[in-house]
Amino acid sequence: MHAPRKFRKAFMAQLLVSLRAAGQASKSMGLRERRDAVRLSSDVAMALASARTRSAPRSSAAWARALVARHAVERRNEALMRRIMGGAGYEMAAAAAAAARSRKEARSRRIVRRSRRVCSGSAGRRRRVSLAAAAAAAAASGGAVRCSAMAAARRMVKARLRVLRSLVPGGEALRGLSLLSETLDYVVCLKTQVELMQCLCKGSRPKLG
Repeated sequence: MHAPRKFRKAFMAQLLVSLRAAGQASKSMGLRERRDAVRLSSDVAMALASARTRSAPRSSAAWARALVARHAVERRNEALMRRIMGGAGYEMAAAAAAAARSRKEARSRRIVRRSRRVCSGSAGRRRRVSLAAAAAAAAASGGAVRCSAMAAARRMVKARLRVLRSLVPGGEALRGLSLLSETLDYVVCLKTQVELMQCLCKGSRPKLG
């Protein structure tokens, strides 16, 4: 699983620009702040390189947009992100972060309202009765064990997908194949990020092929 040469070259070029901006901004920073600045610079460089090397023009992966928006939420990152992305780029990222926060709050409110309706209405009781009837019918027909195994498998898959969504930036809004595609792309880019940072730390020339 290797990143395309085009992405590696774009990532390295953007990473050097980002680290140079971080170096100029970190003169008055402490050790921890410098570490955070390097991490921010590397993440933003990775996201920008991914967006610039995609086949569709002006498109970017969902994880790349979410990663930049996640950093843009923090007001302490504004100065450095403006140095790296420019004023217009940062404003777009900040607007995307605000929109994502609004969508998340709206989704949370819908979940709360739905939970209240289920708990207070008769829908919950009808659902429990129908599930009990289905379970009784399955037991009567000898399929209870099979149904239980299928239910356990579904629960395990759902649990693993929840973990996956929490690991991939922007994964909360992804489903099915789109989640798997974004995860694969994100992992490949992370691997490249680690390789390039290790090369820079060792002072060696990275292999871009």
